[in-house]
Amino acid sequence: MSGTLGSHERQLAALELRKAGASYAQIAEQLGYRSASGAHKAVTAALKATLKEPADAVRELEVLRLDSALLAIWRRVQAGDEKAIDRLLAIMKRRSDLLGLAADRAHAGQQGADLDAWLAFLTGGRP
Repeated sequence: MSGTLGSHERQLAALELRKAGASYAQIAEQLGYRSASGAHKAVTAALKATLKEPADAVRELEVLRLDSALLAIWRRVQAGDEKAIDRLLAIMKRRSDLLGLAADRAHAGQQGADLDAWLAFLTGGRP
């Protein structure tokens, strides 16, 4: 079978066999890998290839969605609508979580300052 499949296709076939419950030894035998270790490497490579959508791209898309949500409520925030302000805070929290700003508690003070600066930027410096 190894002669009929390209390297990537062979790795994907190894992954499918593993998902179906095949052992690495069985995968090696069926797909022509020299050892169970080779089959393991193929499965690992296939996993990396199939999970390739970069986290940065997904994160960027989510940030764009948050920007759209913020834009949709911004006039109400400026008018002092408490529900809109609550939504703003939820959007800011989500943005902070998404960008990893809240991941390190050691920098909590700086994060607060960063969020304050961001809010000041959004409001044109108005409290």
